[in-house]
Amino acid sequence: MSNSTSDFQGWVDQPNTRGTFDIIQSSFLTIFFCTWTCLHLNVPAPNEGYWRPILRKFRWMVLTIFAPEFVFALAAGQRCDAKRVLDSLKRMGYHEWTLRHCFYSNMGGFVLHPRDSVPFPIHGFHFRWLLRNGYIELPSLKTEEIKDKSKADDFTKIVVCLQTGWFVLQCLARAAQRLPLTTLELLTMTYVWCTWAIYVEWLRKPLDVEVPMILKTEASTEEILIYAGPTAACPYRRTPLDFVWEGSPSWTLDFQPNLGFRLDPRRRPMPRILNDLLPRFKEASDIVIVNVVILAYAAIHLSGWNFTFQTQTEKTLWRIASLIILCTVAIFCILARVIPLRILSTIYPFRISERKVTPRSIFYVSTGKLERIVGGPGLPIRNRKEEKHVHDQIRILAAAPIVIVYVLARLCVMVEAFVALRALPRGCFENVNWTAFIPHF
Repeated sequence: MSNSTSDFQGWVDQPNTRGTFDIIQSSFLTIFFCTWTCLHLNVPAPNEGYWRPILRKFRWMVLTIFAPEFVFALAAGQRCDAKRVLDSLKRMGYHEWTLRHCFYSNMGGFVLHPRDSVPFPIHGFHFRWLLRNGYIELPSLKTEEIKDKSKADDFTKIVVCLQTGWFVLQCLARAAQRLPLTTLELLTMTYVWCTWAIYVEWLRKPLDVEVPMILKTEASTEEILIYAGPTAACPYRRTPLDFVWEGSPSWTLDFQPNLGFRLDPRRRPMPRILNDLLPRFKEASDIVIVNVVILAYAAIHLSGWNFTFQTQTEKTLWRIASLIILCTVAIFCILARVIPLRILSTIYPFRISERKVTPRSIFYVSTGKLERIVGGPGLPIRNRKEEKHVHDQIRILAAAPIVIVYVLARLCVMVEAFVALRALPRGCFENVNWTAFIPHF
């Protein structure tokens, strides 16, 4: 059953009341601030020019529009990595370094230039290993110098938070006075929530650094690999220091090749640190915080459960899509951390041997007792690094159906947010009576 058409009104002009253009303009500007200014991408590759980094940031803005909680998870993972590097450096006695320094090193702020070898960017874990083994010295880099390289400071972020905060305040004031919100404004609230969370995680990460610092070493790449021993004998995927830290799985290297296209740098060693390394959390507190923020983001959609829609079909679709978003996000959080999916990883030891996968072998692998069957006829020697790589790929592929369902629900919500603008409840055009919040004595 549809609502009465007399309860709705088409395009409304201002300035006598809140117009349709006011709603669109306010929401669009807030979404832009949320999805563009919050992005702190890694240092670009040398000689990329002016437009390629901007195009990359535009692609990430589109991703943030469709999945802001994913970008938040990446930001949280990067902060955890920076914190781990900082803790290890302090244990080595380098107490003058801060979290900002570690963010700078993790984003490709340092480029190693070995003797008679091609220079390549290093991650903070590479930096720590090189420092511990005497290949480099701790650079004389002050916090003020990193801030000077960054294109924004804390004040700029505070201004953006105030702008988005004003939008949230207006929405809360409308709710307090029982004035209806539009679905577009509710959708914008989800971006604001994720943006604030992203700002907290990337508060100390420099913004739009263009030129890295060169670290020279007297050793050549070959000498470094020989000194590292057998662990450095395997071919690398990113840089010659992959044996120190290869990096967590990424969309670019571990998923896109299965789709038949790649956007990553083709040159090896890679000229930049990728932005899409999937997050890894070790502390329980970090896992809880990330899950709470993401679930709260998904739950905001349910606030529109009793919104007034033009048709009952639109209301039903919004409710179903909101529930799907919440459920898929919850399932994804569970699969990512609580259920390790080790059973699916049994494919690896039998993939080469072409032996039949039995319930007994699944039990051995899922309980970490692969040694019980390794060494049998045709079974390969256990390769923990390869197992980890295959295990990560299986995680990604297992999550693919959930992601597809989530994307469809997300598209449904986004389309409805714009379709509903064709005619809105009359109360949407009423202004907030701010004087009503002033106490009267």
